[in-house]
Amino acid sequence: MGITIHFRGRVNPKIRTKEFYIYAALISREFGWMISDLESRENNVAYFEIHPHEFCEPMIFNITPEGFFSDHCKTQFAPIDVHKKMISLFEQVKKKLSEFLIQDEGGYWETRDEKHLERQITNCFLAIRDEMDKDPEYYGPVKTEDGRIVDLTK
Repeated sequence: MGITIHFRGRVNPKIRTKEFYIYAALISREFGWMISDLESRENNVAYFEIHPHEFCEPMIFNITPEGFFSDHCKTQFAPIDVHKKMISLFEQVKKKLSEFLIQDEGGYWETRDEKHLERQITNCFLAIRDEMDKDPEYYGPVKTEDGRIVDLTK
């Protein structure tokens, strides 16, 4: 259940991770999104987060020394424009990547069809409501300390 963008890729070995970060930061700031500083973590992993909206999960980039990263970001509780702009960000940053794969549960990456995305989000909310109707102990959404969003919980 949910509208989530799953992504993985590899920063092009011909560019540095810092260049990829700067490019992502420029786009994020253009959209008015918060972006953390680029940090160096254990095992030389480069780390940064992009926060598109308070009702959207953060986009987390843990980039290995070989340039690989993989994560997901749930978007259905944020305005539809947030999802569309995330796809735009990925479309722009992919030119800095040597490998890139995205799975968009909203279907917008593949179709660029806003009406289809709206239907997917509506279906998601209907499914959540149906589950809540079946079991009144369910509630949600709930945002966890790490910024992830749980659709339903008891």
